[in-house]
Amino acid sequence: MERMSRTLLTAFLLSLSAMTIAWCQGDVKAAFEAANAAYSEGDYEAAISGYESILEERMHFESEYNLGNAYYKSGDWGPAILHYERAALLSPSNEDVRTNLVLANAQIKDRIESLPSNGITDIWERITAPGRFQLWARIMLFGWTLGFVALAWRLWAKGVENRRLLGSSAGVLLVMGLSSMLLTRTSAKRIESSKTAIVMAMESAVRNEPGYEGMTLFMLHEGTKVTVTDRSSAHWKIQLANGNTGWIAASDLTEI
Repeated sequence: MERMSRTLLTAFLLSLSAMTIAWCQGDVKAAFEAANAAYSEGDYEAAISGYESILEERMHFESEYNLGNAYYKSGDWGPAILHYERAALLSPSNEDVRTNLVLANAQIKDRIESLPSNGITDIWERITAPGRFQLWARIMLFGWTLGFVALAWRLWAKGVENRRLLGSSAGVLLVMGLSSMLLTRTSAKRIESSKTAIVMAMESAVRNEPGYEGMTLFMLHEGTKVTVTDRSSAHWKIQLANGNTGWIAASDLTEI
């Protein structure tokens, strides 16, 4: 009787969890469709509100991308670039995002030439992009699970050839699991520690020291992407793609 009660309780909890997940997904889908409808009708303010309500609750590539489109249509280049960049983190290989980023960056005032990049570093950053987190996590679980299954099977297998085959397969799968675990950890760290930001103010001074008393080195404008290298309470030290550095008011930046 006790065993039956536990079984029924487990079934109830699983059913409740499934219903909750389905309800949440349905709620997000309805909000997303409503925002899309507003966007199609040219009501970009309502569309922006709808997409942002979704992103307050979860990471959602389509909402980030469409939110960037809505801001672009409204002529708000800073927010448009911000959300295109966030969409690019979630889906690094998406050509539509890359194309729209080029179009949005063509609208901003600052033209900053990048220093020559390291090809290997660029490849590594694409492999470990935050958007790859779920992929590497799934491969990790797949590798570890099948690897240990193959090892267990090897203990019961008969014949030298079968044992050798299972042992080799287990080794490959466990190495795959270990490698993907490292990639998963790297992607997770990149999610947790943002190091890039977008200038959201129309114009912001970059100074040689934190605070408003320092000498102004140069000005930045809305939509410019920067790398954050240090932080104080109200000012962040930033570096541009061309290597220039300085301190800027934190309130003028939004992290990607």
